[in-house]
Amino acid sequence: MRTLSADVGGTFTDLVLIDDEAGKVHLDKVPSTPGRADGVLSGIGRIAGAAGIAPGDIDIFVHGFTVGTNAFLTRNGARVAMAVSSGMRDVLEIGDQMRPHLYRLSQSRPEPVVPRSRVVEVAERRDAFGKVVEALTQQEAERVAEALAALEPESVAVCLGFSFLDSAHEDMLQGAIARRLPGVPIYLSSRVNPQIEEYPRANTTAVAAYVGPVVDRYVSTLDQALAGDGVTAPLRLMRSDGGVATPESARANPATMMLSGPAGGVIAGAAMAQELGVPDLVTFDMGGTSADFSVIAGSEPRMVTGRTVDGVPLRLPTLDIETISAGGGSIAHVDLGGALRVGPQSAGSEPGPACYGQGGRDATVTDAAVVLGILDPGAFLGGEMTLDAELAREAVQRNVAEPLGLSLEAAALGIVRVANAGMIQAIRKLSVERGLDIRDFALLAFGGAGPIYAPFMARDLAMAEVLVPANPGVYAAQGLLMSDIRHVAQAAFQRRFDKVAEADLDARLGDLQGELDDALAHDGIAAENRYFRHVADMRCSGQFHELAVALPEPGAPGWWRSGEVAAAFHAEHEKAYGHTDPDAPVEFVNLRVEAYGRTTKARVAADLGTGEGGPEPEGHRPVCLDAEEGFRDTPVYRRADLKPGHSFDGPAVVTQRDTTTVVLAGQNVTVAPNGVLRVRTAT
Repeated sequence: MRTLSADVGGTFTDLVLIDDEAGKVHLDKVPSTPGRADGVLSGIGRIAGAAGIAPGDIDIFVHGFTVGTNAFLTRNGARVAMAVSSGMRDVLEIGDQMRPHLYRLSQSRPEPVVPRSRVVEVAERRDAFGKVVEALTQQEAERVAEALAALEPESVAVCLGFSFLDSAHEDMLQGAIARRLPGVPIYLSSRVNPQIEEYPRANTTAVAAYVGPVVDRYVSTLDQALAGDGVTAPLRLMRSDGGVATPESARANPATMMLSGPAGGVIAGAAMAQELGVPDLVTFDMGGTSADFSVIAGSEPRMVTGRTVDGVPLRLPTLDIETISAGGGSIAHVDLGGALRVGPQSAGSEPGPACYGQGGRDATVTDAAVVLGILDPGAFLGGEMTLDAELAREAVQRNVAEPLGLSLEAAALGIVRVANAGMIQAIRKLSVERGLDIRDFALLAFGGAGPIYAPFMARDLAMAEVLVPANPGVYAAQGLLMSDIRHVAQAAFQRRFDKVAEADLDARLGDLQGELDDALAHDGIAAENRYFRHVADMRCSGQFHELAVALPEPGAPGWWRSGEVAAAFHAEHEKAYGHTDPDAPVEFVNLRVEAYGRTTKARVAADLGTGEGGPEPEGHRPVCLDAEEGFRDTPVYRRADLKPGHSFDGPAVVTQRDTTTVVLAGQNVTVAPNGVLRVRTAT
């Protein structure tokens, strides 16, 4: 079995090829080609060549990408037309009354992905119980289809009132639109997000239509190019919820791919938590453009049923990931008030940081690391790419040191501190603001830049330790190979617990599971490799927000024990909000079934050997990690020389092809049996 994964970032594309026939793991990084598959294809050819196999010898290919996210954030998606119930034309414009800055007098709202001029009203109406108030006629459906066609859309979104209770009107309208606009994708809210609350449902459906054609073009182009290069392996795509999807499933609801890129690292982090017996950790993936954070609690990734992306709601189950614009390519500048800022602008891969020598003149976080001696210009990417230290110094001097009247070293340290401050705030948002004590958590650092900055952040947050995996630069790509195929179906089910009949609940969950069982069968998953999880969104009667709570396995007589499920809800409420009322009646809002198809997961256990005491450094070089001490002759270790059992104190630098790890003064490193570096405060 030969399995390949490719994780496309803003600057580099990471590849992992596991060849369990030869007992080898091959790793590579190639420059990304934003919006195009060229980088992935060149990377596949290169890593297959290094492994001595043909691309056609690959059995499974799993891919994570940020095409949908980038299209949405840059507002470069498809031209969408939208159909809504009469009187609801302004639903995306009005939004809701949630204010990101409660006391700010002047606030701007994000532009909706579908402007009002491209929204068509439909003469139809259902009430809050799904009963037809005004029926949709065939003549009206044909009129709406004609009006939508006149807008020349690349995709169509349909969101009719209370269609999550009965989708008949949306289904009828879809038929009329498909006849008038053959080949144009149509996204129905009753399939994308069949859930109460008009604005989040409408916006989620609109976003699916907005990014759908972009994702479809990318996947179709990649599919064809892979076939042209001789890759016959089935393509699997990472979803935002940590599962993988077939291309057909991804096209059906492209909104599920919005956070495809960062999800692989979280799945790998959950595996790390179990392997090391460190149940609570924060994953920290820092690349060239952004930094992604997520929490693993009790060895399980935390999930959310919806999130805000660029100021608008996206209501689909996703891993709880916080992404900020802080990467090696983040640009440092001095604002009009004389304050040092880092990001959100990024130099990306073209032209890249100034030290890349590709024409970039802005000072970036990577340039600061070169100035401080953290990065060895002659050994970047294992010596494959040489950095220009003089260009880095010129950029930091010109853009930061001179405007602030600082020395070159102080300016570079300032860039690192400001970048770290933004990332520390992201960690606090995921942990402290969710009632978690960050001091009990480890920080799992990966990505090309994560292990450089994690020791600074862990020290400032008093975290338990920093974990650095064996191949941090491609760790998220490794996580892509650890996921199962996943489908999710949900249905509105608004009932107080004391009004729920077990037979009714069984029937609803059975219908959803049957639908997903068919989907897994269509994906080619054998019956013995299918498994399901049942979840419900619940709340106290009268509450507005709900919590997702796992349900017992349905089917057996008497499985529905409302008291036990209510107790589980109140325990989740206590954990989330710090209080609960055990006597408050609880009600269902939605039912959800998650279906999984077990996939083959190749793992090669490497013989890492053993070591004792302190390893010998490869050499020493001047590195500045502290303003007071300045540059200090610092030992440099090669990661390949570090064996399980080795231990050494900081300050130190550990180098390998895909990243550099920093160890601060007062910190100690031990090498775990699986090769992970454990960086703790020295005792």
